[in-house]
Amino acid sequence: MILAHEVAGSGPARTAGWGPALLLVHAGIADRRMWDEQMGPFADAGWTVIRADLPGFGETAPPARPVALWVTLRDLLDHLGVERAVVVGSSLGGRAAVDLALAAPDRVRALVLIGSSLAGHPFQEPALFELWDQSEAAIERGDHQEAARVEIDAWVVGMGRDPSAVDPEVRRRVRDMLLVAYEHGEADLEEPDPPAAGRLGEVAVPALVVVGEHDRPDIHAMAGALAAGIPRAERAVLPGTAHLPSMERPEACNQVVLEFLAKLGPGA
Repeated sequence: MILAHEVAGSGPARTAGWGPALLLVHAGIADRRMWDEQMGPFADAGWTVIRADLPGFGETAPPARPVALWVTLRDLLDHLGVERAVVVGSSLGGRAAVDLALAAPDRVRALVLIGSSLAGHPFQEPALFELWDQSEAAIERGDHQEAARVEIDAWVVGMGRDPSAVDPEVRRRVRDMLLVAYEHGEADLEEPDPPAAGRLGEVAVPALVVVGEHDRPDIHAMAGALAAGIPRAERAVLPGTAHLPSMERPEACNQVVLEFLAKLGPGA
């Protein structure tokens, strides 16, 4: 399957003037619209920017059979004629980006992992399991608005702050993306074997691990594991944000990412 996607920057993939590729992969509580504030600035910095909807999100329907997310990313790069890309992944998208770097290392130039999860690193926070139970129960009884509210409080508000600290427009945008995903239904995903958590030392490319100050404890733990396990990784904490810093504080998030990208050198 080819993921629904958009490309911005120096032209279509197969033109001679096409710039270095940057693939944006969204979180599991969002779709490719979460990158609205990144497309222009990254394209203006000389990148050809690709954003896509993973299976079961946005404009990509769930697949008819189980699929590995990293395979869908590789297939999209093939479809666009992209040999290598810097992959920027948020949450679930970061997990898929790491899996791609391990399964097809020749396709990944560098990684930017924002609030990333990690295959093989279990979630352990009891409060998070309770929130998931509430959300799933709401979905089962058809109350998608309530399920979205629970997910937004858990992830967008995050830890140690009042819901009023989050821009209502950010909450609205995330709710809209979640409601589309609920209508699709959850995709059946294949998991890597062995999982990435035990193989991080094999990731040979530079990596930037970004985590929001108010993100969940489990995400901070995964950020620590990624930063410690990937040999060429560096870590940044963004204050005043939770799980989606690219939406809450786009200018600050963009600056951190662009500074990292600038260090990759010509032809990145």
